Amino acid sequence: MSKKAIIRRLHRLLEPVGFIQHHGVWNRKVNSFVDVVDIQVSKAGDAVTTNAGVLDLDVHAVLWDDVPAEFVEQPICTVSTRIGELVDGRDKWWQIDNFGVADDLAENITVHVLPFLERLHAREAMRQWLIASDVMKKSYPPPIINLAILESFLGNAARGCAILAELRTASAGAWRARTVDVAKRLHCT
Repeated sequence: MSKKAIIRRLHRLLEPVGFIQHHGVWNRKVNSFVDVVDIQVSKAGDAVTTNAGVLDLDVHAVLWDDVPAEFVEQPICTVSTRIGELVDGRDKWWQIDNFGVADDLAENITVHVLPFLERLHAREAMRQWLIASDVMKKSYPPPIINLAILESFLGNAARGCAILAELRTASAGAWRARTVDVAKRLHCT
């Protein structure tokens, strides 16, 4: 099987439920959210996995002080995961040359990814996902900043500002500057 054949099979699954496709990425806009599903090929080119996420357009505007590109890529999502995390909590890759890989991926997207996306069409659900994902213990700033913004949007402004202050102390360079900018936009003192 080829990557193109896998993409064609997933397109037949995702298009009827409102997704549009650009190469190996699909987007679906639902109110102020954009659902994203993509296919990632291994460096060796012999295996694929699926990433999924939901972008909250308002959270993105506060984080980046702009609007996202017309077609959203998974790395900029407010919350995101890889399919294996949803299936069994471990990274999962499918060998491209295995018979039935496209159908197996489609089934797992139907059972795990689409419900994940639906559940995260609420800011409280996004907040809970980020907390459960332990983003505060990881060193990558965007999910931590997203959590701070969500806290603020959900009426927990003091908590959001405290998260930003903690991140600002732990960050340097561009991420420190981004954290300061977000704090200003959220009116943290």
